Amino acid sequence: MRRLLPVPFLLLAAFAAGTLPAQAAPTFVDLSKAANMGPAQSLDAAVAGGEDLKEKEGFANIPQGPQTLRGIPFQLLEASANQGRSFITLKGRRLAGFPEAVAINAGGIKARNLYFLHSCRWGGTASNITVAEYDIVYADGRVEVIPLKVGAELTNFSGSDDTPSSYLAWWHKYKNIDMGLNLFGWKNPLPDVPIQTILFKSLNKVPVPLLFAITASDTELAISPTSPKPEKTFRTDTTGWIPFEPPTGSPAGTAIDMSFLLDAPAGKHGAVTVDGEKLAFADGTEARFWGAHLSGDWANFTDEQLSKMAGELAVYGCNLASAEDTAGAAVTGRLAALAAVLKPKGIYLDLTGWDKARIPAELAGDPGVLTQGLWAQGKAYRNDLSESKTDRLEFEDNPMVLQPGSSIPAQLIFSRSFGRPYCAQWRDGWPNEYGAEAPCLMAAYGCLEDWNACVGMGLGGGDWGSSLAPDGDLSNEPGLLAQWPPSALVFLRGDVKRGRFFAMEAGDPKSDPASALKALAHCSGLNGNGVTFKTDAAGILKAKIQAKTQSLASDTEQIHWQGNVGLFQVSSPRFQAAVGFLGHRKIVSPVWQVESPNFFASLSVISLTKTNLWASDHMLLTGVTRMENTGQIYNAAKTKLIAQGTAPILAEPLQAKITLFRYKADPQLGVRALDANGQIMNIRVRSKWAKNNLVFSWIPGAFYMEVFKKQ
Repeated sequence: MRRLLPVPFLLLAAFAAGTLPAQAAPTFVDLSKAANMGPAQSLDAAVAGGEDLKEKEGFANIPQGPQTLRGIPFQLLEASANQGRSFITLKGRRLAGFPEAVAINAGGIKARNLYFLHSCRWGGTASNITVAEYDIVYADGRVEVIPLKVGAELTNFSGSDDTPSSYLAWWHKYKNIDMGLNLFGWKNPLPDVPIQTILFKSLNKVPVPLLFAITASDTELAISPTSPKPEKTFRTDTTGWIPFEPPTGSPAGTAIDMSFLLDAPAGKHGAVTVDGEKLAFADGTEARFWGAHLSGDWANFTDEQLSKMAGELAVYGCNLASAEDTAGAAVTGRLAALAAVLKPKGIYLDLTGWDKARIPAELAGDPGVLTQGLWAQGKAYRNDLSESKTDRLEFEDNPMVLQPGSSIPAQLIFSRSFGRPYCAQWRDGWPNEYGAEAPCLMAAYGCLEDWNACVGMGLGGGDWGSSLAPDGDLSNEPGLLAQWPPSALVFLRGDVKRGRFFAMEAGDPKSDPASALKALAHCSGLNGNGVTFKTDAAGILKAKIQAKTQSLASDTEQIHWQGNVGLFQVSSPRFQAAVGFLGHRKIVSPVWQVESPNFFASLSVISLTKTNLWASDHMLLTGVTRMENTGQIYNAAKTKLIAQGTAPILAEPLQAKITLFRYKADPQLGVRALDANGQIMNIRVRSKWAKNNLVFSWIPGAFYMEVFKKQ
């Protein structure tokens, strides 16, 4: 299971390890002399026979005394010890009887950060209108003004919630009304200058500003990502979904075994060298790499586990493994062990980006180990759990098929310069219920764009399932791994034509949808560094771009992308794919026809022989749908996990009717269902010939369907 440490825990761990200096305790700014209202008072006029004003208004429910709200300590005034007053109220157009401003004695404190606990009443003002401000008056006479806007730095007391600039710190439910106070953090630009006064000032708009507490700190404090308000949640209806059990058998020797693509041992053709835009071995053989990224915990594997991992990488068709660099001498010491298990399989070890001083001398000259200088490297990630986000379980669960202009291929295209080899590294992060879209799409684009290397995923220990981690991992990697063998075959065999050159200039706006679509329709890159490539005019004529519908057809006419409906298709003689929102849509090409009620899926068929699909007697169909953990719960917007869920992973059953168009009927062809490891399932697949067409239905629970020649 992937465990993501919340920010406060990370800071605590760093402090315990001695990597952060000790900090002084936060200082609470004293509001007692400026406070002018308490919980026993009301801003609303009493109505005979009406509701209890204290409950309706909600101030009486606000806690008093020392409190920790969203991880920030505050000292809220206790009304009983301050003549019934516990907070500050300023005037607004709705209530003119309060002061326009109050001066709060800050006592000459020095602080890097100030944290305000505040709100307002009658705050129905647009978020671009300043309704109040804090004037920070320093001892040397300088003043910093902090504008306050409803919906930004603070919210209305009724209907409060997180905003782009503040956090809901305290929440209370009254009937159907959400009441609350917001926390606003401010970084002091003059941390070494004493603060003399904090002037809380109303600008006489409709809202009535309220201030409850101020905390000062000499370091930035971690704000908790957990809101006190229960979030509205979304849970996918997984009734009838199939538990994914990590298979125990070896895929070696099955129809999904792509180890024949590897030319073992790695380094047999000599060192990899640069030949213009191409990579070549010392003996002149062209070098092309399809690989996987190994996350940092590879260094913790035993020799036996490393050997098993190398065996599975070979089956998946990876002739390159990119090892993540992590600190520590132990990692460097494991490099030789990693190279030793990869090399006999024909898998090159990619150490691009590593500090050369950390690479053992015996590997530095090994032709099976790739180090710096071979290629320009582009990196593109989607659905990234960014370190910069407050909540590390926030993500963007947006399918690429609906957004070609911001897709991984589009990102990589705009970071590629013509004139030297290019390695495209990509990851589609977890959680992502649309992860099934990535492998086929990236393999097809790797061919169209003629990338020298395409490295994807981010495999950690648990991703290998039962072979390395008996409990498996809670992620969507099974959906990626299942498609890795056919994707490797597509890329390394070159089953999709390279596009015609489309040369972009450095100033071409990648944010412009039309520019991105045009780039995606060709073999595209940037002109620069003294290298000039000319755009192929014939390619421009053949490509079809429709910016209005976010749609394109590549100049090879083998890739069609309909962004408006979220459908990506590949149609080439030996490979066909339909990826995206397939539900109740008939997909037809000259090679096959697909009909599926599934909301979202990735379906492909590839010839396992050199013969095209019309005549091949050995084909592999791959089908992957949405996957989720058991009990996985999202927020309503599906941008954050409320609960990661538990094992097992659940897979939506694939339903599909497949028709393969053939040049003639062949009764000797059979169809069988395979599990995630390529093992034959004990389920009969009924197929029939309709004239020259082979027709059959997908077996729910299968990852593959194999069309084979009966003995």
